[in-house]
Amino acid sequence: MRLVSRLADAVEHEYDQEEGAALREQADRLTLIDRWRHFALDQPVLVHPGETIWREDDHLLVQRLDGRVDAYPGVMNRCRCRDRAQ
Repeated sequence: MRLVSRLADAVEHEYDQEEGAALREQADRLTLIDRWRHFALDQPVLVHPGETIWREDDHLLVQRLDGRVDAYPGVMNRCRCRDRAQ
């Protein structure tokens, strides 16, 4: 079974001026992701409706509804080689 990996259908896009125009996305439904854009996560992450995600360096950050920010490690995968293998 392939994990849901496209958050694009479940988010609203937001550009944050304070983060240097870093792209943040807010989930509008419960979503299990194993990658975000070209960023491949080391393990799947569950994102709840209303939570915000963005990438900084080698981590995907998730701002939870209670205000916590969780960091999940991963790597950039610009060649999309992982997509071809599945």
